[in-house]
Amino acid sequence: MPDSRDEKDVESLCPPNPNQEYPCLKCYSTIDAPLDIVCSFLSNPDTIPLYNELVVDHCDVEEITPSSKITWCKMPKVLFVKPRDFVTYCSHLWRSDGTQVIVNQACEHDDMPGVMKEGQGSVCRGFALRGANFISKDPDDPNHKTRITMLSHANPGGGMPSWAMNTAVNGVVQVEPFKFFHNINESICNYQETAKAQSKMSTVGSTKGRSNKPAGIAGIGFTCFWPNGGGLREGDNTHTNHLQQDIWTEDDGYNDDDEDYEDYDS
Repeated sequence: MPDSRDEKDVESLCPPNPNQEYPCLKCYSTIDAPLDIVCSFLSNPDTIPLYNELVVDHCDVEEITPSSKITWCKMPKVLFVKPRDFVTYCSHLWRSDGTQVIVNQACEHDDMPGVMKEGQGSVCRGFALRGANFISKDPDDPNHKTRITMLSHANPGGGMPSWAMNTAVNGVVQVEPFKFFHNINESICNYQETAKAQSKMSTVGSTKGRSNKPAGIAGIGFTCFWPNGGGLREGDNTHTNHLQQDIWTEDDGYNDDDEDYEDYDS
């Protein structure tokens, strides 16, 4: 698919190119555990090695709001593609039906410059162009199972020719999504008792308009974790109509002394 970002809204070393297509993956799976257990498991950065082999290092770069941040992560060499790193904006909210929604988009940050051309360094910059993740109760067994739906559109970067990109992607998608979901399902069985305790604690003292439910996931080209919650709740806040409206900084003219900012942050 072509890059779906709007060029006028993107300041990037990798501007949208409508004439170039990049791989887009859509997949879903049912996990044999309740929603709150799955959310607790995935919100814990320590569980990454249990289910996602494509993340070998990661960190938060900047927190924008309690439910949005800029993150960095690194993936290992895959087939003939050298290691890649990604800088990605991530945000989440909770729908009124209890579904956790996480969106991500490639971005840049002065603290994390990248190498744009293959061969100019040991790690080359890739771009998680846009993605969306939905973690919800399974419609067929909402009390005991969870549905995870993932949409990921990525540019591996480095100026790879289309044939090389397609060869690498086709090799990865035949295995990695299945391993990803299988590893979550298998690992969560040993995690459930701990996760139950964490989940019960996480729902206490929720602030109006926000949820203290743990959230997050390590996906393709991004990692984001909110183990203590902070996500907006659909219907409780007028800003939930557009996740991008969750970005407010002092550069936008808001600060802790502004009444509007205080109302929004509450």
